[in-house]
Amino acid sequence: MLPLKLLLLFGCSCLGLAKAQLLNHPPQFVAGTGDMARFSLSEHTPVGSPVYQLKGIDPEGGRLKYSISGPVFSVDRETGVVRLRQELDREAQDIVEVIISITDEGVYGTEPNTVSLRREIPVRDYNDNVPTFYGRPYSASVSESLPVGAELTIEPPIIVMDRDEGINAEVQLKCVEENDICDTFEVRAVKLGKGNYTARVALKQPLDFESRPSYIMTVIASDSASENRLSSFATISINVIDVQDHPPVFTNAPYSATVAENTPAGISILTIRAIDGDVGIPRDIFLSLEDEPFGHFELIPYGDPKDGTAMLQTTNEPLDRENPEILQNGGVYVFSIRATELIDGEIPSDYSLTRVTVVVTDVDDHIPEFNDSHFNVSITENLGNGMPLPGLSIFVDDRDMGENSHYELGLRDVWQSAGVFEVAPAEAQGRTPVVVKVVNSSRLNYDVPDAARRKFEFDLVASVNGLEKSTARVEVHLLDANDNSPVFAQQTYRFAAPENLTADELIGYVNATDADAGEFGHVQYILKGFGAENFYVDPETGGLYLRKILDYEQQSSYSLTVVAIDGGGRESNANLFVDVIDVNDNHPSFENSEYSRTIREGASNFEPQFFVRARDADGPSQGNGRVKYAIVSENSIAGNVFRIDEETGEITLQKAARSMDTERGEYELQVSATDFGIPPLSTTTRVLVRVGISGNQRPIFRGHFQNVENVPVLGPPSYRVSIPENAAPGYNVTTVSAHDPDGLDSLLRYRIVGANDNFQINEISGLITVSPQSRIDRDSNMNSFEIIVNAVDAGVPIPETATTTVYVNVKDINDEKPKFEHSNYAAYVSERTAIGESVLRVKAIDKDLNSRLEYSLQGLVKATTKAGVSIANRSNYKVQEAFRIDSQSGEIFVNSTLRHDVAAIIIFTVAVRDLNAEVAPEEQVDTTEVTVYVQSFKDTNPVFNNPGWTSSRPVVNIKIKEEMPIDSALFILQAEDPVNEQPITSFELVEPKELEYFQISERTGEIILKKRLDYEALAESGSAEFELQVRATSADRQRSTITRVNVTVENVNDNSPLFEQSSYHATIIENKMYPESVMRVQAQDKDAALNEHDELLGYNRIVYSLQGEHAALFEINSTTGEVIVARNQTIDRERTPRIRLQVKAEDSPGKPTDSKQSVVELLIDVLDVNDNAPEFGQKKYSTVIPENAPIDTFVLQLQATDADEGPGGEVRYELANEGEANGLFKINPESGLISTRRNLTGKGRAEPYALIVRAQDNGNQVPKQPTLSTDVDVQIFIGDVSANDGVPYFVSPRVGQMANVTENAAVGAPVFQVLASDPDDASTPSGTITYRILPDTPDAEVFAIDTHTGLITTRQSLDREEKNMYNVLLEVSDNGQPKQSVTRILQIEVLDVDDHVPRFPREVDEGPLVLSVSEEQPAGTVVGNFSAIDEDLGENAAIDYVIIEGNNEQLFAIERTNESVAILKTNQPIDRELVESFTLTVKCLKVGESGIKFIGDTYDRHDPSHMRLTIKVLDIDDNLPQFDQQDATVGIRINVPIDTVVTTLRARDADAEAAPITLSIENVTFVPQFYKRSRKLAMGNLQNLFTLNNRTGELRTGGSFSDYVDGYFLMRVTANNSALPKRHAHNNLKVFVIRDKSLLKFVFARPPNEIQHNIRPFQEQLQKKLKPLGLELHVLDTQVFTRSDMSLDFTATSSCFQMFRNGMALPLQEMQKLMNSQQLRQELLDIYAAHGVSEVESCSVRKVHTAALFAGMLTSAGAWLVFLAALIGVAALVALCTACCLKKKLKQHSKRSLQASLRSPTEHTPSYSYSMPAVLYSEPIYGPL
Repeated sequence: MLPLKLLLLFGCSCLGLAKAQLLNHPPQFVAGTGDMARFSLSEHTPVGSPVYQLKGIDPEGGRLKYSISGPVFSVDRETGVVRLRQELDREAQDIVEVIISITDEGVYGTEPNTVSLRREIPVRDYNDNVPTFYGRPYSASVSESLPVGAELTIEPPIIVMDRDEGINAEVQLKCVEENDICDTFEVRAVKLGKGNYTARVALKQPLDFESRPSYIMTVIASDSASENRLSSFATISINVIDVQDHPPVFTNAPYSATVAENTPAGISILTIRAIDGDVGIPRDIFLSLEDEPFGHFELIPYGDPKDGTAMLQTTNEPLDRENPEILQNGGVYVFSIRATELIDGEIPSDYSLTRVTVVVTDVDDHIPEFNDSHFNVSITENLGNGMPLPGLSIFVDDRDMGENSHYELGLRDVWQSAGVFEVAPAEAQGRTPVVVKVVNSSRLNYDVPDAARRKFEFDLVASVNGLEKSTARVEVHLLDANDNSPVFAQQTYRFAAPENLTADELIGYVNATDADAGEFGHVQYILKGFGAENFYVDPETGGLYLRKILDYEQQSSYSLTVVAIDGGGRESNANLFVDVIDVNDNHPSFENSEYSRTIREGASNFEPQFFVRARDADGPSQGNGRVKYAIVSENSIAGNVFRIDEETGEITLQKAARSMDTERGEYELQVSATDFGIPPLSTTTRVLVRVGISGNQRPIFRGHFQNVENVPVLGPPSYRVSIPENAAPGYNVTTVSAHDPDGLDSLLRYRIVGANDNFQINEISGLITVSPQSRIDRDSNMNSFEIIVNAVDAGVPIPETATTTVYVNVKDINDEKPKFEHSNYAAYVSERTAIGESVLRVKAIDKDLNSRLEYSLQGLVKATTKAGVSIANRSNYKVQEAFRIDSQSGEIFVNSTLRHDVAAIIIFTVAVRDLNAEVAPEEQVDTTEVTVYVQSFKDTNPVFNNPGWTSSRPVVNIKIKEEMPIDSALFILQAEDPVNEQPITSFELVEPKELEYFQISERTGEIILKKRLDYEALAESGSAEFELQVRATSADRQRSTITRVNVTVENVNDNSPLFEQSSYHATIIENKMYPESVMRVQAQDKDAALNEHDELLGYNRIVYSLQGEHAALFEINSTTGEVIVARNQTIDRERTPRIRLQVKAEDSPGKPTDSKQSVVELLIDVLDVNDNAPEFGQKKYSTVIPENAPIDTFVLQLQATDADEGPGGEVRYELANEGEANGLFKINPESGLISTRRNLTGKGRAEPYALIVRAQDNGNQVPKQPTLSTDVDVQIFIGDVSANDGVPYFVSPRVGQMANVTENAAVGAPVFQVLASDPDDASTPSGTITYRILPDTPDAEVFAIDTHTGLITTRQSLDREEKNMYNVLLEVSDNGQPKQSVTRILQIEVLDVDDHVPRFPREVDEGPLVLSVSEEQPAGTVVGNFSAIDEDLGENAAIDYVIIEGNNEQLFAIERTNESVAILKTNQPIDRELVESFTLTVKCLKVGESGIKFIGDTYDRHDPSHMRLTIKVLDIDDNLPQFDQQDATVGIRINVPIDTVVTTLRARDADAEAAPITLSIENVTFVPQFYKRSRKLAMGNLQNLFTLNNRTGELRTGGSFSDYVDGYFLMRVTANNSALPKRHAHNNLKVFVIRDKSLLKFVFARPPNEIQHNIRPFQEQLQKKLKPLGLELHVLDTQVFTRSDMSLDFTATSSCFQMFRNGMALPLQEMQKLMNSQQLRQELLDIYAAHGVSEVESCSVRKVHTAALFAGMLTSAGAWLVFLAALIGVAALVALCTACCLKKKLKQHSKRSLQASLRSPTEHTPSYSYSMPAVLYSEPIYGPL
């Protein structure tokens, strides 16, 4: 049974497995991305476009098929791509419902699985529905009284709907700008619902039915879509309802008519018509007369009462033009007419008035009449021909008008008037001023014997058509006049004056007489002309005097005018010539203050010629400028090397020039120039001739030291500096600098010749510093040093050397302690010496300059009796108080009574302390011991007889004056012996031992002066007092007395004040008041003041004072020397343009007998201020001119003068107030000539026209100065000539003026306002004007003009594109008789409307515009220009530009020109090495439109306002080649083979397009070190010792270096890649030639292969530690360590190295000292430990002597033979090996040389660098060098 169960179980299992394998799982849509979940579609999607892709997954991996239901979409069965089949309309259907299905494949006959999903797809809105107005048309009726802000009622209401949704359905309503309707009404939208809006219309400004009864307003409705924004329009008709709010209106008003006087009654004059101003609802009108009191007219109504029509007729009251009311109004009768509105036949208050102007024409019913029947006038006898009689005011008046008022004027002789006078005008009209003029002035003579002949009488006659109508009698009386001018005795005066003539001296006289008597005959003189300020003339006598000193050289003659003026102001002139006589007062003047030339060594002539030239300013009588030349001195050793041509000044050589002929290689000549004047004067100049060695010139130092007298130091320039005495090593002293005239200054090398123990110099920079071994303490050493410095150039074949001296002054530091002059002092004093008497003075010396010493008594005082017994504790005598000391002077005084019997000897200690001590102040103390011997009163010692000397106070005081004669006796010491009363004849100087200034006669006691005593020099040394101690000894030589002699030198006023300048010059502005400062003068007095007595004497005190003619105008501060304007004084340039003063400086104020003084000239130029207003010649002007005078007719000449100079003296004229004559006259602003500006027709009248003329200067052209002016009254009478003589004229348009109108202007739009005027009265027909456009041009039909107002309007629409310019002919005419008219052409331009946008003229796919700019150009450099186009005109076509892309760093900016051209500029320099090109996007836009909003937009090729620019940056050579390592140092051993690589130099150029760099050796010099060579080195072409590959930079050896050991080669290498000068770089390379015995080496406890990789970091770490110490270290090799027995240790490494300080190699001993110092070893300990340094030792290997090895062998004779045989064998072996080695080396060298010759230059690499030598060789065994 068990097997059967197992079988059944197995069968069931197999069946289940088969079913599982045949199961087909359904597919699934990819959720989110493939099942149309959250999918929506825009209704704007085009039909056929793919909109989605269905995606599914089959678990079995089979193929899937897709389907979609409905007519809207289709799907690709295989790919699942869904496409739109029909158009969508969201407004019709906003959701599309579909079923999507996915079907897989059946598996092994199973059915396919299908999965379906239902989806609702929202249709997204697209703005495709225009906002729609409903209910159109719209209209509204509104009352004209509607208030502003009220809403209008629109019928029907405005409804706007938009079927879109969201923002696409948000509607905005606006008024469309047409004419000014949007200024009257405003529209706003009100939302009613979604997409549903209404419009509210409100009033913005008041309505007026009469001006506009209706409006048509256009409203635009726009949605708010972000794209495809849509709009629609609708119109609203608005009717305005009239309201009664206007008064009646007269038609054709104002009214005017012309009526002849005396017109009969009943004549109709005018038709009057008025209507209601409210034309919508008019009322009846009633007319009535107003303001017509005379009853000349009446109104006769007729017609419709609503029209208000009436006829104006004359009455029985006739018109009279001569009626005063009418006449005063110019013949015009004016009254008013009232028009009143009637309501139901009654008169309410609404009415209007209009004026009626009636011009009353004249009838000849009056005769001409004079304004008076008799006239009396007095005139002066000097009235000229053509002059009107002044004071005669006559008018003729005919009250008629026009021709009726025409009459003739004549003159009828009554008494001797025939031919003397005439009347003007001869004919006149109306009211005319009459002028009587003189025609024969010779008849006007007052000086006649018959008094009756001084009177004239005549009648003026007015006639009409030859008939006399009226007369007037005129009497003329003559008055005496000043009619004789002064007459000079001669017309020309000529005087001569020497130029040294003093001021106020007489030169000559002029004389003039006047024939008039009395005051008119009194003559005075004044002087005028250029240079007149140098002279003055006596106004009464005519004497000519000199005011200022003359200078022939500045001006040799003066041409002046002398004016004689009589009492009446009449003047006469005479010419006055003053010839200046020359005096020889000018020294010759050389063209240059110094001449210098350089010539070659051995030259015998100058090439080119060498001239010195001098000029002499004196005139012909003093040599006429001729000079002769001479060589005064020359510094040559040979003498007479040069000669000079005394006439031409040419310097030539008489001997060959030699640089050794002078101390400095430079000849110095003193050349004189002497004039030929009397006496002759001469001047000298310095001539320097530099002698240069052929092919090379000596460098020249640039010194900076001048001596006290400010005279250049002879010899090479020098330097003077100061350093503190405690200056530390390395302290910078100064930098010397020299210039090489024929070479590069950078190649100069500086060396110290002297003082190099205390100072050292940087040979390249010239910086001098304190050396480490310096000893510059001024107290123990010198207080100054002189350092001799050489500057050596790089000249060949022999370098030139220049020498200079550096004077170093060591400044004191208070670091020295004071020291007494003596270690002990002794003094003898009598016991009778009074308290307070001086005993002696101790003195301590402190070497410090600023010391301040203080003395004091210190410690216990010792005292003994005369037997030598100490009195300590044995006596009550207070010995401690016996003496005191002055702490400042060190003088010791008696302080208490002395007793010889108690204390015969007193000993005490004096201490001195420096209170200004800076270093260790507590130690700056010194002491000395003072012993005082108290002598008993009974004294037999010699006694001095000099005044003031006593035995208790043995002091003699002597006072002497400075500058006493040498060898003179200053004082005599006198002494006698008290024992025998005989004079002492033995004097001896005790202290000091020698005297510098004095000598004492041992026999006579005379003190004699040995050296000049200068108080000022003694003051500089610190004291003017001397102290001596003199011993007087008795004849027996047993007794003596010592006395102190104090010699005091007293000051003497031996120095005059000296001004800092030889003369002073200042300027001051006139009118400045006290205390305006002018300037400060300064003087110095060298007299010293050491004490109060000197201050009291005041020899050094200076008092200043002023002298001169105008000194009272100024004050000077007597102490400071400041010059100011004096009190109550004013500086007036017009009186004193230049002031010459003398400033006196005087010392010793208050002591005139002792004072000394100096005087200097002070010249003050007074600058002008505009303080004078122009002045007219008359106080009032008047003239007459007829009204028919043409334009530009002369009217009057005005003249004004201004005393100021410059712009303030330039006078200009203007009409300040024209009054009623406005526009009639003009004045020439320069000349003051008044002329007519326009026709005066119609301006004639009896009263004058009053004008105010202003004369003003140009003072305001000067900053901060005013313009001053003066006004004068001018009266102009214009005579009336005729009626309607005024021609109308245009005010606007002016000639050439154009009008314009926009092309969209509506019909009837205003175009231009024509304005005209008529000179005649506007109230008359002659003054009433009418406008019209003449039909003479085809353009006349386009425009219309209002005949009364002149307003031009359009009659049809305009189009600028059809025609942009119209010409119309305008006419303006008056209504007078005869009629006057004038025409003018007006051009009317049709203006453009801005209807185009800017764009670039480019293709869509056009590439960028390429521009270029060189790098490093300054800001503002123009890169290029471009432009866009705009079809509009003028401002509408103005284009602006903005960079919107690519300018993030603001490197570029765009400027537009007035022609709208864009100019691209740089904002800063551009570096080509940073960027090579830029791409910018530029947008063009309208001017004024903000471009900021576009910045950041990207380039759109479809947008024509975009354009791309590519700016290429052009490379320039702006970077020099740079070496990778500067001023490197390398070393080679002395036996290095030829063609060994020393190092590799590398340089690079940062320029992108740089050319390959070429390296070259420019110069090689050798500098020996450590010791002096015994033989001369070969200093030929050292460059042959090296070869440099100019491409690779590889430096190789080229010769033997055995002669150059222990020195270095200084190599200057040039890197160049440009043909331009100065475009190369330099580098210095030091190559040291060394041997192992001069080196040290590091021993590493590590193998070489490990050390070789770490040797460079090891060296860099050492360099970092040593650099602060001024040290450098260079490792030269890395080798297996060699033991002392010459065996190799492969576990250790050695590296030889060399140390340098300031680029100089250190000797072995100094290197060992440094490396073994504790400080340095501690500093380098960490580096040694890190790299395994075990030892630092000498680089050379010391061999162990073999003598010890063979000592035992050499003790026996047999051993010698063995040793000899071995030695011979070794020698043979060595010889064989040497030969082999030499052969091998020769082959290697030949092969290497061949390879080097065949080696081609390597390719250019952009950089070079240094590397250490690859191979170094051990040193051969040489003897000591």
